[in-house]
Amino acid sequence: MSKLFAVVGASLALGLAAGVQADEKLNVVSWSGYFSPEILQKFQKETGIKVTVDSYDSNETLLAKLKQGGAGYDVAIPSHQFIPILVQEKLLESFDPASQPYYANLEDNLKKPEWDPQGSYSVPFIWGTTGVVLDTAKYSGPTDSYSLLFQPPAELKGKVNMFDSSSDVIDTASIYLDIPLCSEDPKQLQQVLNLLKEQKPFVKTYSSKAGSIRENLVAGEIDLSMFWGGSSMRAREMKPTLKYVYPKEGVLAWVDNLVIPTGARNIENAKTFIAFLSQPENAAMTQNFLKHQSPVKGVESFLDEGLKNAPELTIPEGTKVVFSKTCGEGAIRLADRVWTNLMR
Repeated sequence: MSKLFAVVGASLALGLAAGVQADEKLNVVSWSGYFSPEILQKFQKETGIKVTVDSYDSNETLLAKLKQGGAGYDVAIPSHQFIPILVQEKLLESFDPASQPYYANLEDNLKKPEWDPQGSYSVPFIWGTTGVVLDTAKYSGPTDSYSLLFQPPAELKGKVNMFDSSSDVIDTASIYLDIPLCSEDPKQLQQVLNLLKEQKPFVKTYSSKAGSIRENLVAGEIDLSMFWGGSSMRAREMKPTLKYVYPKEGVLAWVDNLVIPTGARNIENAKTFIAFLSQPENAAMTQNFLKHQSPVKGVESFLDEGLKNAPELTIPEGTKVVFSKTCGEGAIRLADRVWTNLMR
């Protein structure tokens, strides 16, 4: 055992001991389907802390929940671009994870990142890309452009799912139109709106619920969708004709982070849970379940063999990868108008 892992293990043991002496419960709000029963059972067995999980299907929904008082949540998992917004709104506890031993074992480019430059509020939990998943049994034409999604061919019209998240949809449309993310130019956002309104008649559902999207793809209710790489892999395991494509215009990249909402009632248990999830073996359990990429070093020896060269997790060389950004107030107002107009 290396010195780093010895220190990490000792720190985790201390954290677990503290957690057992606390309220022995933890309330988590997370993206739908983010935790396997096995990892929650392992945590409870090791700590005595019982975890209750609520879910949301967009960062906007999480923001609304936390603004309304957080419903007693102790841990949440927002995407990276929402961290500065939550900090500005005073909705996150500063718990200084960068000072903890496990933080040193994160991938270097995710330590003290742009959205949390002091490492005060968040710990990367899982990351990946947002692209397009397609049923190749229903369509065998070109798949190298977002035109497939926004101007679907006849075989796919009416069988499209788009995320129910203004930020993800507008960012994806902006990449396709070669418009800067978080644009505050009304003319550019009008182009985005025009594109989305032209697409709307061909969209069957607007949903960001990974489980529902996967089930609908497998059942043939939809044949084309915005989707995350790891979620697409889980779907492909159930239906081999599904393919995750990387459009030539680029793909969004995202990092979902563990945070502690302001007013959390079980802060020590939350810290214990975050430390637990940041250990390589437990991070690998998360990656094996969700299929997304892990931000923790040392997971490789614990990973399922099928993840190591999966196309959904192997970004092709030359692919433009665009990390979502935290938008200013002007861009947010314009995006809200676009989304409200689209959803009428």
